[in-house]
Amino acid sequence: MTRRHKPSADMPTRDPNNWQRLIELCIAYAPNVLGALLTFAIALARGLQDGGPWRKALLGALVCTLLGIGLFPLFQALAVRYELPGSVAFAPCVFLAFLGTEWLRNKADDIYELIIGRWRP
Repeated sequence: MTRRHKPSADMPTRDPNNWQRLIELCIAYAPNVLGALLTFAIALARGLQDGGPWRKALLGALVCTLLGIGLFPLFQALAVRYELPGSVAFAPCVFLAFLGTEWLRNKADDIYELIIGRWRP
């Protein structure tokens, strides 16, 4: 059990428990951060392996990471729903990074043509 200290009278805004709260927050979000880092690293490596310039590989990795950050909680919730370990949520993020932004762009174009393209003159 941890002890909670009261702020002293001479420093009312300084709470010694802030570091403990920060560590607890980091531990709570560690899977999300690890998923984002893994997605970024794989997307960056894939972009560089394809022979693209650093800038394009970095931007592609950033896009995949942002998508991974947004989708990781969904994958975790699905893992909990189907009684799977939480680490299963990493696989779709890695898959997203492996497919890359080119695949996502092509799929978005296909969906656009399917939904909106048929009503255009």
